[in-house]
Amino acid sequence: MRSHTNRVDDQMDDGYNPPFRVPIRSVIGIAPLMALLLLGCSTRSESGRGPIDLGAELLALEVRAPERPLWITFEWDAREREARYSGQGAARVEPPRSARLDLFGPRGEGYLSAAVVDDEVRLPPNAEPGLVPPPTLLWGALGVFKRPVGAELVRAERKGERIYLEYQDAEGRWYYEFDSERLKGVEWRGAGNRRKTIELKGEGPTRLPEEATYRDWATFTELKIRVDQVEEVDSFPPDIWHPDVE
Repeated sequence: MRSHTNRVDDQMDDGYNPPFRVPIRSVIGIAPLMALLLLGCSTRSESGRGPIDLGAELLALEVRAPERPLWITFEWDAREREARYSGQGAARVEPPRSARLDLFGPRGEGYLSAAVVDDEVRLPPNAEPGLVPPPTLLWGALGVFKRPVGAELVRAERKGERIYLEYQDAEGRWYYEFDSERLKGVEWRGAGNRRKTIELKGEGPTRLPEEATYRDWATFTELKIRVDQVEEVDSFPPDIWHPDVE
Protein backbone atom coordinates (compact mmCIF):
# COMPACT_ATOMS: atom_id res chain seq x y z
CA MET A 1 0.00 0.00 0.00
CA ARG A 2 1.36 3.40 -0.95
CA SER A 3 1.83 6.06 1.68
CA HIS A 4 -0.49 9.05 2.06
CA THR A 5 2.29 11.47 1.15
CA ASN A 6 3.22 9.57 -2.00
CA ARG A 7 -0.36 9.72 -3.23
CA VAL A 8 -0.37 13.47 -2.72
CA ASP A 9 2.98 13.78 -4.54
CA ASP A 10 1.55 11.95 -7.56
CA GLN A 11 -1.27 14.48 -7.73
CA MET A 12 0.98 17.55 -7.77
CA ASP A 13 1.28 18.95 -11.28
CA ASP A 14 4.62 20.70 -11.02
CA GLY A 15 6.84 17.66 -10.68
CA TYR A 16 8.31 18.71 -7.33
CA ASN A 17 9.23 15.79 -5.07
CA PRO A 18 10.42 16.48 -1.49
CA PRO A 19 13.80 14.94 -0.66
CA PHE A 20 12.70 13.29 2.59
CA ARG A 21 9.67 12.72 4.80
CA VAL A 22 9.39 12.31 8.55
CA PRO A 23 6.15 11.03 10.17
CA ILE A 24 5.47 13.86 12.57
CA ARG A 25 3.68 11.82 15.22
CA SER A 26 6.73 9.60 15.69
CA VAL A 27 9.30 12.40 15.91
CA ILE A 28 8.03 15.78 17.07
CA GLY A 29 4.29 15.31 17.56
CA ILE A 30 1.66 17.11 15.54
CA ALA A 31 2.92 20.23 13.76
CA PRO A 32 0.78 23.33 13.32
CA LEU A 33 -1.64 23.56 10.43
CA MET A 34 0.52 24.45 7.45
CA ALA A 35 3.10 25.65 9.96
CA LEU A 36 4.62 28.85 8.66
CA LEU A 37 5.89 30.94 11.55
CA LEU A 38 6.46 30.42 15.28
CA LEU A 39 4.71 33.01 17.39
CA GLY A 40 6.94 34.75 19.95
CA CYS A 41 5.34 36.95 22.61
CA SER A 42 6.62 38.52 25.83
CA THR A 43 3.74 40.92 26.45
CA ARG A 44 2.86 41.29 30.14
CA SER A 45 0.97 43.57 32.45
CA GLU A 46 2.08 43.78 36.08
CA SER A 47 -1.29 42.62 37.41
CA GLY A 48 -1.70 39.87 34.82
CA ARG A 49 -5.02 41.45 33.89
CA GLY A 50 -6.10 44.62 32.15
CA PRO A 51 -4.93 46.86 29.30
CA ILE A 52 -1.55 46.13 27.71
CA ASP A 53 0.99 48.89 27.20
CA LEU A 54 0.69 49.81 23.52
CA GLY A 55 4.38 50.62 23.27
CA ALA A 56 7.26 48.18 23.21
CA GLU A 57 5.36 45.45 25.08
CA LEU A 58 2.67 45.20 22.40
CA LEU A 59 5.32 45.23 19.69
CA ALA A 60 6.79 42.12 21.34
CA LEU A 61 3.96 40.18 19.69
CA GLU A 62 6.04 39.34 16.63
CA VAL A 63 6.70 36.37 14.38
CA ARG A 64 9.89 34.38 13.73
CA ALA A 65 10.35 32.57 10.45
CA PRO A 66 11.54 28.95 10.39
CA GLU A 67 14.98 28.34 9.02
CA ARG A 68 13.85 26.40 5.96
CA PRO A 69 10.77 26.03 3.72
CA LEU A 70 8.16 23.50 4.83
CA TRP A 71 6.20 20.76 3.06
CA ILE A 72 3.05 19.68 4.94
CA THR A 73 0.47 17.00 4.17
CA PHE A 74 -2.94 16.80 5.83
CA GLU A 75 -6.48 15.42 5.81
CA TRP A 76 -9.32 17.87 5.16
CA ASP A 77 -13.10 18.06 5.45
CA ALA A 78 -15.31 20.79 3.99
CA ARG A 79 -18.99 21.54 4.47
CA GLU A 80 -21.33 23.81 2.57
CA ARG A 81 -25.07 24.32 2.93
CA GLU A 82 -26.09 21.02 1.35
CA ALA A 83 -22.85 19.25 0.61
CA ARG A 84 -19.83 17.74 2.32
CA TYR A 85 -16.41 16.93 0.85
CA SER A 86 -13.20 15.35 2.16
CA GLY A 87 -9.79 14.29 0.93
CA GLN A 88 -6.08 14.82 1.26
CA GLY A 89 -3.98 17.91 0.74
CA ALA A 90 -0.53 19.45 0.66
CA ALA A 91 0.80 22.83 1.71
CA ARG A 92 4.09 24.37 0.67
CA VAL A 93 5.41 27.24 2.77
CA GLU A 94 8.37 29.47 2.00
CA PRO A 95 8.83 32.08 4.72
CA PRO A 96 8.33 34.87 5.24
CA ARG A 97 6.06 35.74 2.29
CA SER A 98 4.57 32.74 0.50
CA ALA A 99 2.40 29.68 1.05
CA ARG A 100 0.36 27.41 -1.24
CA LEU A 101 -2.54 25.09 -0.47
CA ASP A 102 -3.72 22.21 -2.70
CA LEU A 103 -6.78 20.08 -1.90
CA PHE A 104 -7.48 16.73 -3.57
CA GLY A 105 -10.62 14.60 -3.54
CA PRO A 106 -10.84 10.95 -2.44
CA ARG A 107 -9.92 9.73 -5.96
CA GLY A 108 -7.04 12.15 -6.38
CA GLU A 109 -8.94 14.75 -8.39
CA GLY A 110 -7.89 18.36 -7.90
CA TYR A 111 -10.44 20.21 -5.79
CA LEU A 112 -8.87 23.57 -4.95
CA SER A 113 -5.53 25.37 -5.29
CA ALA A 114 -4.65 28.71 -3.72
CA ALA A 115 -1.51 30.67 -2.88
CA VAL A 116 -1.04 33.56 -0.49
CA VAL A 117 1.83 36.01 -1.03
CA ASP A 118 2.03 38.72 1.62
CA ASP A 119 -1.54 40.11 1.68
CA GLU A 120 -2.70 38.69 -1.65
CA VAL A 121 -4.59 35.45 -2.23
CA ARG A 122 -4.03 33.99 -5.71
CA LEU A 123 -6.51 31.54 -7.25
CA PRO A 124 -6.63 29.78 -10.62
CA PRO A 125 -8.86 31.41 -13.25
CA ASN A 126 -12.56 30.68 -12.70
CA ALA A 127 -11.85 29.13 -9.27
CA GLU A 128 -14.54 29.16 -6.61
CA PRO A 129 -13.13 31.34 -3.78
CA GLY A 130 -15.68 30.43 -1.11
CA LEU A 131 -13.47 27.98 0.82
CA VAL A 132 -10.40 30.22 0.90
CA PRO A 133 -10.12 32.64 3.83
CA PRO A 134 -9.13 36.28 3.26
CA PRO A 135 -5.35 36.85 3.57
CA THR A 136 -5.32 37.88 7.24
CA LEU A 137 -7.43 34.89 8.24
CA LEU A 138 -5.40 32.56 6.05
CA TRP A 139 -2.19 33.61 7.81
CA GLY A 140 -4.03 33.03 11.09
CA ALA A 141 -4.86 29.49 9.94
CA LEU A 142 -1.13 29.01 9.44
CA GLY A 143 -0.58 29.89 13.09
CA VAL A 144 0.63 33.40 12.28
CA PHE A 145 -0.31 36.67 14.00
CA LYS A 146 -0.57 39.13 11.12
CA ARG A 147 -2.04 42.57 11.70
CA PRO A 148 -4.80 43.55 9.25
CA VAL A 149 -3.53 45.98 6.63
CA GLY A 150 -4.93 49.48 7.16
CA ALA A 151 -6.65 48.59 10.44
CA GLU A 152 -6.34 50.50 13.71
CA LEU A 153 -5.68 48.80 17.04
CA VAL A 154 -8.59 49.65 19.37
CA ARG A 155 -8.11 47.14 22.20
CA ALA A 156 -5.23 45.24 23.78
CA GLU A 157 -5.95 43.41 27.03
CA ARG A 158 -4.65 40.57 29.17
CA LYS A 159 -6.88 38.39 31.35
CA GLY A 160 -4.78 35.83 33.14
CA GLU A 161 -3.00 33.80 30.47
CA ARG A 162 -5.28 35.14 27.72
CA ILE A 163 -4.37 38.10 25.49
CA TYR A 164 -7.00 39.84 23.36
CA LEU A 165 -6.33 42.22 20.48
CA GLU A 166 -9.00 44.06 18.49
CA TYR A 167 -8.53 46.02 15.26
CA GLN A 168 -10.96 48.10 13.24
CA ASP A 169 -10.94 49.00 9.54
CA ALA A 170 -13.45 50.32 7.04
CA GLU A 171 -14.97 46.85 6.49
CA GLY A 172 -15.33 45.65 10.07
CA ARG A 173 -13.46 44.45 13.15
CA TRP A 174 -10.74 41.86 13.71
CA TYR A 175 -10.35 39.91 16.97
CA TYR A 176 -7.26 37.92 18.00
CA GLU A 177 -7.01 35.61 20.99
CA PHE A 178 -3.81 34.21 22.46
CA ASP A 179 -3.48 31.56 25.19
CA SER A 180 -0.17 31.45 27.03
CA GLU A 181 1.16 33.66 24.23
CA ARG A 182 0.16 31.28 21.41
CA LEU A 183 -2.38 32.23 18.77
CA LYS A 184 -5.65 30.37 19.38
CA GLY A 185 -8.16 32.12 17.15
CA VAL A 186 -8.90 34.96 14.73
CA GLU A 187 -12.34 36.43 13.98
CA TRP A 188 -13.61 39.03 11.52
CA ARG A 189 -17.02 40.67 11.85
CA GLY A 190 -18.54 42.92 9.22
CA ALA A 191 -21.87 44.59 8.51
CA GLY A 192 -24.99 42.51 8.01
CA ASN A 193 -23.98 39.80 10.51
CA ARG A 194 -21.07 38.73 8.33
CA ARG A 195 -18.60 36.67 10.35
CA LYS A 196 -15.51 34.60 9.50
CA THR A 197 -13.36 32.75 12.02
CA ILE A 198 -10.21 30.65 12.38
CA GLU A 199 -9.98 28.27 15.35
CA LEU A 200 -6.76 26.46 16.30
CA LYS A 201 -6.79 23.36 18.50
CA GLY A 202 -4.39 20.92 20.06
CA GLU A 203 -0.80 21.11 21.16
CA GLY A 204 2.08 18.78 20.43
CA PRO A 205 5.48 18.61 22.16
CA THR A 206 6.52 21.68 20.15
CA ARG A 207 3.64 23.76 21.64
CA LEU A 208 2.03 24.07 18.21
CA PRO A 209 -1.61 23.40 17.20
CA GLU A 210 -2.77 20.12 15.70
CA GLU A 211 -5.87 21.30 13.84
CA ALA A 212 -7.40 24.43 12.30
CA THR A 213 -10.98 25.20 11.28
CA TYR A 214 -12.10 28.04 9.01
CA ARG A 215 -15.77 29.04 9.06
CA ASP A 216 -17.73 31.55 7.00
CA TRP A 217 -20.83 31.79 9.16
CA ALA A 218 -22.94 33.74 6.65
CA THR A 219 -22.53 31.15 3.88
CA PHE A 220 -22.48 28.09 6.16
CA THR A 221 -19.05 27.13 4.84
CA GLU A 222 -16.48 25.22 6.92
CA LEU A 223 -13.02 23.87 6.12
CA LYS A 224 -11.18 21.75 8.69
CA ILE A 225 -7.59 20.58 8.29
CA ARG A 226 -5.76 17.98 10.41
CA VAL A 227 -1.99 17.83 9.92
CA ASP A 228 -0.49 14.45 9.00
CA GLN A 229 3.20 15.01 8.20
CA VAL A 230 5.64 17.92 8.15
CA GLU A 231 9.15 18.22 6.75
CA GLU A 232 11.81 20.79 6.00
CA VAL A 233 12.96 21.17 2.39
CA ASP A 234 15.47 23.30 0.52
CA SER A 235 13.21 25.39 -1.73
CA PHE A 236 10.24 25.35 -4.11
CA PRO A 237 9.95 26.28 -7.80
CA PRO A 238 8.97 29.98 -7.97
CA ASP A 239 6.08 29.37 -10.37
CA ILE A 240 4.05 27.47 -7.76
CA TRP A 241 3.11 30.81 -6.17
CA HIS A 242 1.15 31.69 -9.33
CA PRO A 243 -1.85 29.33 -9.61
CA ASP A 244 -3.59 32.39 -11.11
CA VAL A 245 -1.50 31.97 -14.28
CA GLU A 246 -2.57 29.25 -16.70
